[in-house]
Order: sequence, then structure tokens, then C-alpha cells
Amino acid sequence: MSATQKHAWFNIAVIGGTLLLVACLYPFLGWSANGALGLAGLLGLGPVFYRKSASEVVMDERDILIQRRATLLGYTAFWLVFVLVAALLSPLVYGQEGNIPVIVVQLSVFYAMVLFVGVSSLATLIQNARG
Repeated sequence: MSATQKHAWFNIAVIGGTLLLVACLYPFLGWSANGALGLAGLLGLGPVFYRKSASEVVMDERDILIQRRATLLGYTAFWLVFVLVAALLSPLVYGQEGNIPVIVVQLSVFYAMVLFVGVSSLATLIQNARG
């Protein structure tokens, strides 16, 4: 298993655990359950998978190409969801003249990061599986 695959599986595990924890805490804590998004800070440990040992190639051209495609797919998914939510769902929830609560704006940054990293990690795994 390559370093990019290990990193992608780690990202999926962290994101899945974070979202599961938020979902489990929400009935008890309400909006405060989103504090569990701090667990996503473990994503910062990703560079550990790219440590180079003696005479070992960490990433080759194929891995770099896969990573670029996965990043582009994550970026595209983010913008599609962002435009969908901003243009269609926000007016339905808050009305044409409504005010969006600050907590919604703040949490949207975290959930956008989770979406981007999750989609790019899935794309990495799928592209590696295809060969």
C-alpha cells in the first residue's frame, strides 16, 4: 500500500469518526455537539505517512497524478455543494430577507473542509484501485 493510500484511509477514518461523534452527541448537546469537529484536527498528522526512509521512493509520478486528480475532484465537489446550498437551500431555510446565524457560517467552514478532504481521499482510493 502506497503512502497516498495510507494517508487517504487515515483521512477517511478521522472524518468518519468525527462525523459519527457529532451525530451521537447531537441529541444530547444540540449545536454544542459540533465542538467534536475538533477531532478533525488529527488530519494534520497526514505528513507522517510521507516520511522517507533509506532508499525508498515515497511518491512516484503516478501517485502525484492521482493526488492532483483527487484534489481537483474535491475542489469541484466543494464548489458544487457550496453553490447549491447558497443559491437554493439558504433561501428556503432562512427566506429571501432572512439573516443567516453566525454559527452556521462558522460551521460551514469546517464542514466544507470535511467534504473536500473526504471526496479527495475517496477519489485517491478509487483511482489507486483502478490501477
